[in-house]
Amino acid sequence: MQPLFEPQRYIRDYFDLGDEFNFTSNENKLLEIANCVYHGFNLYEALKEHCEEHPERKSRFCLTLTEYIELIRGEKNGVITALYSHDQFTFKQLVDLLEEEIMRLFRFPRIGDPYFVPVKDYYDGVIKHFKGKDISDLKKALGNPTPFEKIPITEKELRKINPWDGSIQFVKPIESPSTLYDKEAKCVLKCDEPYIMEFNKLYKGEPYEYRIQKWPKPFIGNPLTSKVVLLSLNPGFNDRTNHMLANAMDIHYREAINKQLIDQMSFKTPSFFCSNIKGGGLELSYLEAQAFVDNWYWYDIIEDLRDHADLPKTNLYHDPLYEKLSVIQYVGYASTEYKSAPNGRIFPSQHFTKLLIQHLAFNSDKVFVVARSENKWHKFIGDEIWNKLEQENRLILGRKIRMQSLTEVGLGKDGFDRLVDILK
Repeated sequence: MQPLFEPQRYIRDYFDLGDEFNFTSNENKLLEIANCVYHGFNLYEALKEHCEEHPERKSRFCLTLTEYIELIRGEKNGVITALYSHDQFTFKQLVDLLEEEIMRLFRFPRIGDPYFVPVKDYYDGVIKHFKGKDISDLKKALGNPTPFEKIPITEKELRKINPWDGSIQFVKPIESPSTLYDKEAKCVLKCDEPYIMEFNKLYKGEPYEYRIQKWPKPFIGNPLTSKVVLLSLNPGFNDRTNHMLANAMDIHYREAINKQLIDQMSFKTPSFFCSNIKGGGLELSYLEAQAFVDNWYWYDIIEDLRDHADLPKTNLYHDPLYEKLSVIQYVGYASTEYKSAPNGRIFPSQHFTKLLIQHLAFNSDKVFVVARSENKWHKFIGDEIWNKLEQENRLILGRKIRMQSLTEVGLGKDGFDRLVDILK
């Protein structure tokens, strides 16, 4: 199945129950479907388009969807199929449910790691519990993705499957600890490479091209230890500061910044920035040097927040405010301007981002700030997490202005006041 080229040609092969399509086992078909979904293929739109052209196939497609869902869950009792037959599920609900189960169970595959996690015992328990009870209750239990709290993503598991942890995961990482930009480097994850290169080929020379000659920044600071997590689009890129001036800085700055970049990809740094100290004879602190290389972008945003909120500033090794804030990027690779991938596709590494947010949503009391691109983030993390954060008052939304701002202008008075209370 080729999700990036001609998926429509294969739809009937994988979703028609007819004998002529038994070219391989259902398990293998499911693995190939999962691979497509995993790499951003819009399964619902493809199935919908096919069924609009061939409406007689829709019912068979739906039955296949129920079989795939039950195959993942380890069920053999046909409960999902029966519920669909009683009009308990719509076509779209079945497709969404299959995609959610795939994303829940097909864990992010680091090099050499297994990725399939069956949950048969859990679903057997659900069916047994609801046996003889109202069908709507059973539909509610089985018609949702695996409840997060039932199959938790632990911090230990997150660290183990973190694709950004370790240079072995990158195609051609920067080798020198004192180099911030290497025109020969390919700092792109091996799992992302074909899709990033396809994207860059499409937008070569344009502001949207991902700059893989420098380390990516999927996270800034430490989302596992901060109090507030900012959800942003992707790191920016300025050729003058990120390339020419960065490599011209004193070697001590370059080594400190590189260490910060590598440490934050593996959740080892305690702070948003490098340490707030100066080495012998250096004009700037390591923190200021990092802010300079980043064109002062996040530094100005945070200091603007500090000024408006009257939060104290210290000269400690790590300023406490910088330890309370972190960023998770929608895409970890830098570009001058952000542009969505064609057809709404997401890159493989973004599935880990989903798992990270899931873990933080269900295993912490962290507050999330979405200063812009609210619709994109809502769609990305899904209704269950989004609604949970809203219900628990752990989601602060921006006022839909173009620039990211953590002040009252960007977040509104209520959102700004809540953020300040958390950070004090």
